Amino acid sequence: MSVYRRPLLQAWEAAYTAELTLDQLRRRAATVGAVLASQRARCLIAFDTRFLANLFAQTLAYDLLAQGVEVMLANAPAPLPAIHHALDQRIADCALYVSARNRPYYIGGLLLVADDQSGLSLDPARDPLPPVVFPPTKPFKETIDLRSPYLDALRHALDLDAIRRLPLTFFVDAMAGTTAGMVTALFGEGGQARAIEINRDPDPLFARGAPQPFESPLNRLRKLVRESDSHLGVALAGDGTALAVVDPSGEVLDPFEASLLLAAHVAQYHRQRGLVIAPPPSPHSSLRTQPKQLAAWQEANGMKIELAGDSLHGERQPVVAMTTAGETLLSRWSTCPDGLLAGLLFCEAAARSNGGLRALCATLRSQFSA
Repeated sequence: MSVYRRPLLQAWEAAYTAELTLDQLRRRAATVGAVLASQRARCLIAFDTRFLANLFAQTLAYDLLAQGVEVMLANAPAPLPAIHHALDQRIADCALYVSARNRPYYIGGLLLVADDQSGLSLDPARDPLPPVVFPPTKPFKETIDLRSPYLDALRHALDLDAIRRLPLTFFVDAMAGTTAGMVTALFGEGGQARAIEINRDPDPLFARGAPQPFESPLNRLRKLVRESDSHLGVALAGDGTALAVVDPSGEVLDPFEASLLLAAHVAQYHRQRGLVIAPPPSPHSSLRTQPKQLAAWQEANGMKIELAGDSLHGERQPVVAMTTAGETLLSRWSTCPDGLLAGLLFCEAAARSNGGLRALCATLRSQFSA
């Protein structure tokens, strides 16, 4: 997977029927389209699983096509890491993502992913727009599959066979988001490991909540992991950038603990060394960050820990960076936070450890306990 630096330039969000209207979306896309037409640049348009997102995306695709822009429309809801991967493969020069990422169900939005020097903006166009039929009456012709190439990149990123050949059970909560079906597709058939997905059916209202793991109690996932004696559970955010990890006892790992477990695994099995950016432990965490404990962990793993708030510091290319919301950056593979990749690495860590995640957690907690 590529590490080409392509930032999320702008994001615009608003509440449905208040400020978020088809007219507002079209005006913002029209500003992008005018610049792209002058540059003869290509645009990828993608969408998430939110209410009307696919129809909004199709309308924007027709608008940009009418402006003279070469447009490709995703053929299914796509996670943000898959969009970044497609852009890294140079299939387009930028992307418009009809999404409010992991915000509550009543919020919609539009994201612009492009190079710093592109000159693009989501400022609304002021000129009158041509009338449009909504919803579109015919499908857009130039569609593209973003999910399959992204899954292929994940298959090359880690040792899936090390997971599949062991009798392991993992629960995955897709939170009705864009990663639904991906873990089971990656595990495939014929292996001994089982990935059981929940909340994978489309729900544009996200059960009237937010598709964000740390804004949900995850009661069903925690109960299933605890009562089935499975090896771990993973909840994936709606846009695929964040995750929460549930240990075999049914407890959600604190992001500080999760980031250190993940960093230790990539150090041992993927030979990664460098910077780890982790949020400070929560007040309820059993881990403490005395200098002696931090120094011992750093020396044992060949890493340097930096405690930070919610900034991923992608420009510094940390080995692992995690926020309190569970957004996880693994700069060896991508500059876009990727919760699905991080979740698969946790599965790999459980498979590589004789005692599974339970033993890994116990070892780490003994190192950092007060």
